[in-house]
Amino acid sequence: MEKSEKILVAGASGALGTEIVKILTRDERQVRVLTRSSEGASKLSPFTKDIWKGNAGEAPEINGITEGVGTVISALGKSVSLFSPSEESFFESDFLANKAILDDALQNGVKRFIYVSIKGADVEEDYSIAKAHKLFENELRASGIEYTIIRPVGFYSGLNDLAIMAKRKVIPIVGDGKAKTNSIHHADLAKVVVSYLEDGPEIIEVGGPNIHTRLEMAEMIRDKIGGQIIKVPKTIAEMGAELPKIFSEGTHDKLDYFTYITTNDMIGESNGSISFREYLETLDLNDLP
Repeated sequence: MEKSEKILVAGASGALGTEIVKILTRDERQVRVLTRSSEGASKLSPFTKDIWKGNAGEAPEINGITEGVGTVISALGKSVSLFSPSEESFFESDFLANKAILDDALQNGVKRFIYVSIKGADVEEDYSIAKAHKLFENELRASGIEYTIIRPVGFYSGLNDLAIMAKRKVIPIVGDGKAKTNSIHHADLAKVVVSYLEDGPEIIEVGGPNIHTRLEMAEMIRDKIGGQIIKVPKTIAEMGAELPKIFSEGTHDKLDYFTYITTNDMIGESNGSISFREYLETLDLNDLP
Protein backbone atom coordinates (compact mmCIF):
# COMPACT_ATOMS: atom_id res chain seq x y z
CA MET A 1 0.00 0.00 0.00
CA GLU A 2 1.09 3.59 -0.59
CA LYS A 3 2.37 5.50 2.44
CA SER A 4 -0.16 8.19 1.64
CA GLU A 5 -2.99 5.70 2.18
CA LYS A 6 -4.58 6.10 5.58
CA ILE A 7 -4.59 3.36 8.20
CA LEU A 8 -7.23 3.18 10.93
CA VAL A 9 -6.09 1.73 14.26
CA ALA A 10 -9.00 0.79 16.53
CA GLY A 11 -8.28 0.19 20.19
CA ALA A 12 -5.37 2.56 19.67
CA SER A 13 -4.93 3.69 23.27
CA GLY A 14 -4.38 0.18 24.63
CA ALA A 15 -0.88 -1.20 25.17
CA LEU A 16 -0.79 -3.00 21.82
CA GLY A 17 -2.64 -0.32 19.88
CA THR A 18 -0.30 2.42 21.06
CA GLU A 19 2.76 0.44 20.00
CA ILE A 20 1.20 -0.12 16.57
CA VAL A 21 0.56 3.61 16.21
CA LYS A 22 4.15 4.41 17.22
CA ILE A 23 5.56 2.08 14.56
CA LEU A 24 3.26 3.43 11.86
CA THR A 25 4.07 7.06 12.60
CA ARG A 26 7.81 6.34 12.70
CA ASP A 27 7.35 4.87 9.23
CA GLU A 28 5.62 8.11 8.20
CA ARG A 29 2.28 6.41 7.61
CA GLN A 30 -0.97 8.36 7.67
CA VAL A 31 -2.78 7.17 10.78
CA ARG A 32 -6.31 7.63 12.08
CA VAL A 33 -7.02 6.32 15.56
CA LEU A 34 -10.12 5.36 17.51
CA THR A 35 -10.24 5.64 21.28
CA ARG A 36 -13.11 5.84 23.74
CA SER A 37 -11.73 8.32 26.24
CA SER A 38 -10.27 11.80 26.51
CA GLU A 39 -7.35 10.22 28.34
CA GLY A 40 -6.75 7.94 25.37
CA ALA A 41 -6.97 10.85 22.96
CA SER A 42 -4.39 12.76 24.99
CA LYS A 43 -2.10 9.73 25.01
CA LEU A 44 -2.28 9.45 21.22
CA SER A 45 -2.05 13.15 20.37
CA PRO A 46 1.78 13.17 20.02
CA PHE A 47 1.48 10.67 17.16
CA THR A 48 -1.48 11.85 15.11
CA LYS A 49 -4.05 14.61 15.02
CA ASP A 50 -6.61 12.39 13.26
CA ILE A 51 -8.26 11.14 16.44
CA TRP A 52 -11.82 9.83 16.69
CA LYS A 53 -13.25 9.54 20.18
CA GLY A 54 -16.21 7.22 20.44
CA ASN A 55 -17.61 3.84 21.40
CA ALA A 56 -17.49 1.48 18.45
CA GLY A 57 -20.26 -0.50 20.09
CA GLU A 58 -22.54 2.46 19.36
CA ALA A 59 -22.41 2.42 15.56
CA PRO A 60 -23.67 6.02 15.04
CA GLU A 61 -20.67 7.32 16.99
CA ILE A 62 -18.24 5.95 14.41
CA ASN A 63 -20.26 6.43 11.25
CA GLY A 64 -17.83 7.28 8.44
CA ILE A 65 -14.72 6.47 10.44
CA THR A 66 -13.23 4.46 7.56
CA GLU A 67 -13.77 7.07 4.85
CA GLY A 68 -10.47 7.45 2.99
CA VAL A 69 -8.96 4.47 4.83
CA GLY A 70 -7.14 1.70 2.97
CA THR A 71 -6.44 -0.67 5.87
CA VAL A 72 -8.04 -1.22 9.27
CA ILE A 73 -6.06 -2.65 12.18
CA SER A 74 -8.25 -3.62 15.11
CA ALA A 75 -6.73 -4.23 18.52
CA LEU A 76 -10.12 -3.47 20.00
CA GLY A 77 -11.52 -5.63 22.75
CA LYS A 78 -12.39 -5.97 26.40
CA SER A 79 -9.60 -6.52 28.93
CA VAL A 80 -9.41 -10.06 30.26
CA SER A 81 -7.83 -8.87 33.51
CA LEU A 82 -9.66 -9.94 36.63
CA PHE A 83 -8.91 -6.50 38.04
CA SER A 84 -10.41 -4.47 35.18
CA PRO A 85 -14.18 -4.24 35.72
CA SER A 86 -16.44 -3.36 32.82
CA GLU A 87 -20.18 -3.30 32.46
CA GLU A 88 -20.00 -4.36 28.81
CA SER A 89 -19.98 -8.02 27.86
CA PHE A 90 -17.35 -9.63 25.66
CA PHE A 91 -20.05 -9.97 23.01
CA GLU A 92 -20.52 -6.21 23.03
CA SER A 93 -16.83 -5.26 23.21
CA ASP A 94 -15.25 -7.93 21.02
CA PHE A 95 -17.97 -8.76 18.52
CA LEU A 96 -20.44 -5.90 18.15
CA ALA A 97 -17.82 -3.13 18.30
CA ASN A 98 -15.59 -4.79 15.72
CA LYS A 99 -18.57 -5.61 13.52
CA ALA A 100 -19.58 -1.94 13.49
CA ILE A 101 -16.11 -1.03 12.24
CA LEU A 102 -16.18 -3.80 9.64
CA ASP A 103 -19.61 -2.69 8.39
CA ASP A 104 -18.31 0.86 7.99
CA ALA A 105 -15.21 -0.46 6.22
CA LEU A 106 -17.31 -2.40 3.73
CA GLN A 107 -19.43 0.66 3.01
CA ASN A 108 -16.33 2.75 2.33
CA GLY A 109 -14.35 0.31 0.20
CA VAL A 110 -11.56 -0.48 2.67
CA LYS A 111 -9.16 -2.94 1.07
CA ARG A 112 -7.75 -4.83 4.04
CA PHE A 113 -8.64 -5.64 7.65
CA ILE A 114 -6.17 -6.94 10.25
CA TYR A 115 -7.81 -8.28 13.40
CA VAL A 116 -6.04 -9.18 16.63
CA SER A 117 -8.01 -12.08 18.08
CA ILE A 118 -6.84 -14.65 20.66
CA LYS A 119 -5.38 -18.12 20.55
CA GLY A 120 -8.11 -20.42 21.74
CA ALA A 121 -10.84 -18.82 19.66
CA ASP A 122 -11.62 -22.30 18.36
CA VAL A 123 -12.99 -23.36 21.77
CA GLU A 124 -15.88 -20.94 21.36
CA GLU A 125 -18.49 -23.52 22.30
CA ASP A 126 -17.20 -23.60 25.88
CA TYR A 127 -16.03 -20.07 26.66
CA SER A 128 -17.81 -16.77 26.08
CA ILE A 129 -14.54 -14.86 25.58
CA ALA A 130 -13.48 -17.22 22.81
CA LYS A 131 -16.99 -17.20 21.36
CA ALA A 132 -17.03 -13.41 20.96
CA HIS A 133 -13.71 -13.44 19.10
CA LYS A 134 -14.69 -16.38 16.92
CA LEU A 135 -18.00 -14.75 16.00
CA PHE A 136 -16.13 -11.76 14.64
CA GLU A 137 -13.53 -13.95 12.94
CA ASN A 138 -16.39 -15.68 11.11
CA GLU A 139 -17.95 -12.32 10.21
CA LEU A 140 -14.64 -11.06 8.83
CA ARG A 141 -13.98 -14.22 6.82
CA ALA A 142 -17.43 -14.07 5.25
CA SER A 143 -17.23 -10.35 4.42
CA GLY A 144 -15.20 -10.66 1.23
CA ILE A 145 -12.61 -8.13 2.40
CA GLU A 146 -8.92 -9.11 2.35
CA TYR A 147 -7.93 -10.00 5.91
CA THR A 148 -5.40 -11.39 8.34
CA ILE A 149 -6.47 -12.72 11.73
CA ILE A 150 -3.69 -12.73 14.31
CA ARG A 151 -4.16 -14.96 17.34
CA PRO A 152 -1.56 -14.12 20.01
CA VAL A 153 -1.07 -16.79 22.64
CA GLY A 154 -1.08 -14.09 25.32
CA PHE A 155 0.66 -10.89 26.34
CA TYR A 156 3.21 -10.61 29.12
CA SER A 157 1.00 -7.84 30.49
CA GLY A 158 -1.80 -10.40 30.66
CA LEU A 159 0.13 -11.92 33.57
CA ASN A 160 -0.02 -8.68 35.53
CA ASP A 161 -2.88 -10.21 37.49
CA LEU A 162 -0.38 -12.63 39.02
CA ALA A 163 1.97 -9.73 39.75
CA ILE A 164 -0.89 -7.89 41.47
CA MET A 165 -1.63 -10.96 43.54
CA ALA A 166 2.07 -11.40 44.31
CA LYS A 167 1.92 -7.97 45.95
CA ARG A 168 -0.73 -9.55 48.17
CA LYS A 169 1.74 -12.37 48.92
CA VAL A 170 0.06 -15.14 46.94
CA ILE A 171 0.63 -16.40 43.38
CA PRO A 172 -2.03 -18.95 42.41
CA ILE A 173 -1.19 -21.57 39.79
CA VAL A 174 -4.06 -23.61 38.41
CA GLY A 175 -3.21 -27.30 38.18
CA ASP A 176 0.37 -28.56 38.28
CA GLY A 177 1.86 -25.59 36.42
CA LYS A 178 3.30 -27.77 33.66
CA ALA A 179 1.26 -26.22 30.84
CA LYS A 180 3.54 -24.29 28.49
CA THR A 181 3.24 -20.98 26.69
CA ASN A 182 5.36 -18.50 24.78
CA SER A 183 3.61 -15.25 25.63
CA ILE A 184 4.77 -12.13 23.81
CA HIS A 185 5.56 -8.52 24.66
CA HIS A 186 3.05 -6.10 23.15
CA ALA A 187 5.86 -4.18 21.43
CA ASP A 188 7.02 -7.36 19.68
CA LEU A 189 3.45 -8.23 18.71
CA ALA A 190 2.97 -4.73 17.27
CA LYS A 191 5.86 -5.38 14.90
CA VAL A 192 4.21 -8.60 13.76
CA VAL A 193 0.90 -6.82 13.16
CA VAL A 194 2.49 -4.06 11.09
CA SER A 195 4.46 -6.61 9.05
CA TYR A 196 1.14 -7.78 7.59
CA LEU A 197 0.04 -4.38 6.31
CA GLU A 198 0.44 -5.37 2.67
CA ASP A 199 -0.50 -9.03 2.84
CA GLY A 200 -0.27 -12.04 5.09
CA PRO A 201 -1.80 -15.35 6.06
CA GLU A 202 -5.52 -15.54 6.69
CA ILE A 203 -4.92 -16.80 10.23
CA ILE A 204 -1.70 -17.03 12.23
CA GLU A 205 -1.04 -17.93 15.86
CA VAL A 206 1.72 -15.73 17.27
CA GLY A 207 3.94 -16.23 20.29
CA GLY A 208 7.06 -14.75 21.78
CA PRO A 209 10.70 -15.90 21.71
CA ASN A 210 10.74 -18.26 24.70
CA ILE A 211 8.63 -21.17 25.90
CA HIS A 212 8.06 -21.45 29.65
CA THR A 213 5.83 -23.51 31.89
CA ARG A 214 3.26 -21.60 33.91
CA LEU A 215 5.17 -22.57 37.04
CA GLU A 216 8.42 -21.14 35.64
CA MET A 217 6.69 -17.84 34.91
CA ALA A 218 5.20 -17.78 38.41
CA GLU A 219 8.67 -18.35 39.83
CA MET A 220 10.00 -15.37 37.86
CA ILE A 221 7.20 -13.24 39.28
CA ARG A 222 8.02 -14.46 42.78
CA ASP A 223 11.71 -13.65 42.27
CA LYS A 224 10.78 -10.11 41.22
CA ILE A 225 7.98 -9.33 43.68
CA GLY A 226 7.82 -12.00 46.35
CA GLY A 227 4.81 -14.00 47.42
CA GLN A 228 4.04 -17.67 47.85
CA ILE A 229 3.15 -19.90 44.91
CA ILE A 230 0.00 -21.89 45.62
CA LYS A 231 -1.18 -24.67 43.33
CA VAL A 232 -4.96 -24.70 43.01
CA PRO A 233 -6.55 -27.91 41.68
CA LYS A 234 -8.26 -27.30 38.36
CA THR A 235 -11.63 -28.51 39.61
CA ILE A 236 -11.47 -26.09 42.52
CA ALA A 237 -10.38 -23.21 40.30
CA GLU A 238 -13.34 -23.85 38.02
CA MET A 239 -15.62 -23.29 40.98
CA GLY A 240 -13.62 -20.27 42.09
CA ALA A 241 -13.75 -21.63 45.62
CA GLU A 242 -10.18 -21.31 46.81
CA LEU A 243 -9.01 -18.16 45.05
CA PRO A 244 -8.75 -14.95 47.09
CA LYS A 245 -11.95 -12.90 47.24
CA ILE A 246 -10.34 -9.79 45.76
CA PHE A 247 -11.80 -9.76 42.28
CA SER A 248 -14.27 -7.32 40.81
CA GLU A 249 -17.82 -8.33 40.06
CA GLY A 250 -18.73 -10.11 36.84
CA THR A 251 -15.48 -12.05 36.48
CA HIS A 252 -16.92 -15.52 35.91
CA ASP A 253 -16.13 -15.54 32.18
CA LYS A 254 -12.61 -14.24 32.76
CA LEU A 255 -11.85 -16.72 35.51
CA ASP A 256 -13.28 -19.58 33.47
CA TYR A 257 -11.11 -18.72 30.47
CA PHE A 258 -8.05 -18.04 32.66
CA THR A 259 -8.36 -21.58 33.99
CA TYR A 260 -8.51 -22.94 30.45
CA ILE A 261 -5.48 -21.10 29.08
CA THR A 262 -3.30 -21.77 32.12
CA THR A 263 -3.94 -25.51 32.09
CA ASN A 264 -3.42 -26.05 28.36
CA ASP A 265 -0.35 -25.48 26.20
CA MET A 266 -0.67 -22.12 24.42
CA ILE A 267 2.18 -21.94 21.91
CA GLY A 268 2.37 -19.93 18.71
CA GLU A 269 4.94 -19.11 16.06
CA SER A 270 8.06 -17.65 17.69
CA ASN A 271 8.49 -13.88 17.24
CA GLY A 272 10.28 -10.99 18.88
CA SER A 273 13.20 -10.76 21.28
CA ILE A 274 11.91 -9.36 24.59
CA SER A 275 11.91 -11.99 27.33
CA PHE A 276 9.41 -12.28 30.16
CA ARG A 277 12.15 -11.64 32.70
CA GLU A 278 13.08 -8.44 30.85
CA TYR A 279 9.43 -7.39 30.91
CA LEU A 280 9.26 -7.92 34.67
CA GLU A 281 12.34 -5.75 35.16
CA THR A 282 10.52 -2.84 33.51
CA LEU A 283 7.33 -3.37 35.52
CA ASP A 284 6.61 -0.52 37.93
CA LEU A 285 4.90 -2.10 40.91
CA ASN A 286 3.49 1.29 41.89
CA ASP A 287 1.39 1.17 38.73
CA LEU A 288 -0.29 -2.03 39.89
CA PRO A 289 -3.27 -1.88 42.26
